Amino acid sequence: MASPDVELMAHLMRRAGFGATYEELEEYAAKGYEAVVDELLSPMEQPDLEMDILERYFIDWKEMNALEINQAYLTY
Repeated sequence: MASPDVELMAHLMRRAGFGATYEELEEYAAKGYEAVVDELLSPMEQPDLEMDILERYFIDWKEMNALEINQAYLTY
């Protein structure tokens, strides 16, 4: 049976809409509940969007105005 901390993290990840492996749950349990909630609500690192992927799915993005570009970028 999993420890109460791992079960709490599993519940948090399910409620937050994320899946997590058992190993990830153990890592989160070691960090503590408050730290994991802070990390989920304000992540420090976001991977940069690769422009070739943007160009693949939004072929005309270079001809869009600034508002449309931002919407496409944020939607992807």
